[in-house]
Amino acid sequence: MARKRSQNWFRLFYETLILFLAALRDLFILWSPRFVARLLVRKGEFAFLIHPRDLSDVSRKYPVMDRLPLGWIENFTRFFWPIIGSRIVGLKSITTGKEKVGYIVVCPLTPEQMHYDKRLAKKRILQTTRLAEKLGCKLIGLGALSTSMSNAGEYLIDKVNIGITTGYAYTIAIILQMLDEVVDTFGMDLQSKTLAIVGAAGYMGVPSSRIIAEQKKVGKILLVDRPAKRPMLELLRKEIQTTTTEVSTTLQSLRQADIVIVVTNSVEVLIKPEHLKPGAVVLDDSQPRNTSKDLVWTRPDVLILDVIANAPGINCNFPFGFPHSDDVFTCCGEVLLLSAHEWKDHFAVGHFDEQLVHQIMKWSQSMEFKVAQFRSFNDLVPKEKVEYIKTFHQPVAEILPQ
Repeated sequence: MARKRSQNWFRLFYETLILFLAALRDLFILWSPRFVARLLVRKGEFAFLIHPRDLSDVSRKYPVMDRLPLGWIENFTRFFWPIIGSRIVGLKSITTGKEKVGYIVVCPLTPEQMHYDKRLAKKRILQTTRLAEKLGCKLIGLGALSTSMSNAGEYLIDKVNIGITTGYAYTIAIILQMLDEVVDTFGMDLQSKTLAIVGAAGYMGVPSSRIIAEQKKVGKILLVDRPAKRPMLELLRKEIQTTTTEVSTTLQSLRQADIVIVVTNSVEVLIKPEHLKPGAVVLDDSQPRNTSKDLVWTRPDVLILDVIANAPGINCNFPFGFPHSDDVFTCCGEVLLLSAHEWKDHFAVGHFDEQLVHQIMKWSQSMEFKVAQFRSFNDLVPKEKVEYIKTFHQPVAEILPQ
């Protein structure tokens, strides 16, 4: 037993040492001329920026951290530098057919640290983008809170020589496709349903609300956000003329919603068991998540779906915990599609452009990118769960015995 414990400690120490030496290499690359990076790592074409969703993500990368006090880990992430997370493989150019290598680059700050110190957040995001630039990348996609913390990418534009995209175009495209699949899978009549958008006044919420109202025949759309954003919600409600629209600043109002789309940038769990209607289907695009995994056990009569895309043949080589190796976050899917089409400029940055959603959707269909298989908190949704949720949306005549 003692020998086995000693071997485990040695393996843990060895793995951590290798990771730390790789981190020192990344620091050297960050502060060295670009040609130096060519000597240490393979040249990249594109990058995807991520950050830890919480301190447990840090322990997944550096297992030794799991044995340290939380305060030590927080200091570690606050003062650490950006690193290379993994190499993305499997993407080929549409025009030349050649392989295009990408990198996941990691900004070490947690969501709480970003919200607490926005100046530091911008500094680290900029440094992480510059690391991608040193790797030779011509395009970078911003993931999770890096979009909101960089003012939808606008903060970076005049500071780096690399194309920026925030992922909003492909994320909205996937949400629209997921909405269609939810309606078909659960046999819903969307014209008789209430659809709520949580974070409706935000960067993702406004365009999502507009496009859903324009393209989908929904019975009622419920626009939900914080009380401070009520004026913006009211303006959005007046803009939407195609369907019945209601404004709310309380999550209790979600009790009337059959479908809930979550597109916030909050660092807290917002949606709790008491907020959801029986049979509700929630599309959660938030990172970090605004839905709690407790909902799986406390509310078996609702379904929380992850907003994830499938990119055939792509492997990010990073432990996201997805059921399939070619599943990707939608904001990562966007930079993959752009790089495959040899896009070198900024794309979905700053002011929302609806045409970009149509463009990226067209490209995704040509490359057979699609909605990933339904999953909830990274676990595939079993057929029994689907059949159970269906019962809440069947017409009464179909449920009553003949």
